[in-house]
Amino acid sequence: MTLKIIEKTGTRTHQTFTKDRYVDASTLAEEHRAIWSDCWLLAGLVSDVAVPGDYFVFELGAEQILVTKDQSGDLHGFFNVCQHRGNLLMGEALGHAQQLRCPYHAWTYDLDGRLKGVPGLDLFAEDPRCAGRDLKPVALDVWNGFVFVHLGDDPMPLKDFLAPVDEILSPFDFGGMTLIEDQTVYLECNWKAVIDNFSELYHVDFLHPQHQRMVDCHNDLVRLFEGGHTGVEVPGATVNPKFPIPEMPTDIQSAQLQSLDLDPNDFKGRVLEVRAAIQDQKRTLGPERGMPYERFTDDQLSDVWQYNLFPNAVLSFTPEHCWLLRPRPHATDPNQCEFDKISLVRFPSTGAGADAKPILGPASRDGAAQTPNARPKRDCFSYEAVISGEKTMTDTIDQDVELLGQVQQGMRSAGFRDVYLNEDEARIQHFHAALDQRLRG
Repeated sequence: MTLKIIEKTGTRTHQTFTKDRYVDASTLAEEHRAIWSDCWLLAGLVSDVAVPGDYFVFELGAEQILVTKDQSGDLHGFFNVCQHRGNLLMGEALGHAQQLRCPYHAWTYDLDGRLKGVPGLDLFAEDPRCAGRDLKPVALDVWNGFVFVHLGDDPMPLKDFLAPVDEILSPFDFGGMTLIEDQTVYLECNWKAVIDNFSELYHVDFLHPQHQRMVDCHNDLVRLFEGGHTGVEVPGATVNPKFPIPEMPTDIQSAQLQSLDLDPNDFKGRVLEVRAAIQDQKRTLGPERGMPYERFTDDQLSDVWQYNLFPNAVLSFTPEHCWLLRPRPHATDPNQCEFDKISLVRFPSTGAGADAKPILGPASRDGAAQTPNARPKRDCFSYEAVISGEKTMTDTIDQDVELLGQVQQGMRSAGFRDVYLNEDEARIQHFHAALDQRLRG
């Protein structure tokens, strides 16, 4: 598949498109046909269906998809609908069950979707178990610790859909990370406004000033892939050279150095050398800390990568952590969406010493976490809870959440007609080009 790498040049490009795709209700139906029913969708974590009987429900607009693991260890995906009268089958977001039982009339299904129990069989002219009343399946596959589903007919193989992202991201082994936080916030904006936000660094200097202290957004590398996938690779463990270079390592750099047994004072006047020092020290300490740094390049050991998997999965990650950021469309209102932040952390392997300290990446809040005793419960809340400080999704995400409602409100204004993108927003352009191609059929 085609890959285009964008480096900062003197070239100037721009793209415009009208605001209708963000505010027009008729677009929802078109997207269901052309996007949600015709793409592989990241539905959840393989770890949530670890043993036979585990299940979870992936909700997307008006649809719910049930993912199960049967007694043979095979994974299945189904529409979460009883085939008797259309009642939703499983009401919990995730759980464990020996069988799938509809709460309405107690029709019961095996974990592989076969209808096996119907009360009052003598009331039916034909036995429903012989009348094609098994659960309606959807295509399912697994990649790098994530479960994907496809709601359409005869989808291309998932590996082909993701190539060459599959090969590029394979060293990170997200399936070897542990879930530490599962959050969903209800936003008053279109799902594509969220994707746009996580497709450019143009806003970072103004909305996220803390990033100056930990990454270099001025020298990022953008990747554009066929099919609408994109990536950006940002130098980490450093500072943004667009701003004055500090004499001493920043607070975030210092925390990273200390987690690797390095003294920040040794880097007085050498702040731009911290990144290379962290790369070298990770290679040195990796075996005793139980971290598989041998599989990574030097840049990967220090940098922050973000890859967007078309249409709506955003992975932001380092070797030590991964955030899955996923906006999901509202069933009827283009001005609303649900936004998931699923936080994963790589803890020391079992072969590491008992006193092995965690190694911090730029997302120090995640890197400092302790291994949870049980799967964290999903925490759902409104964006007002973030604005009030009652809930947090980290400083960076909070700042985005607080702004996106204003973006949607402005989109609806008679004073706004269309967006006007620059070359730093190339990933937005690429995403919407893929979107348009699918909408045109």
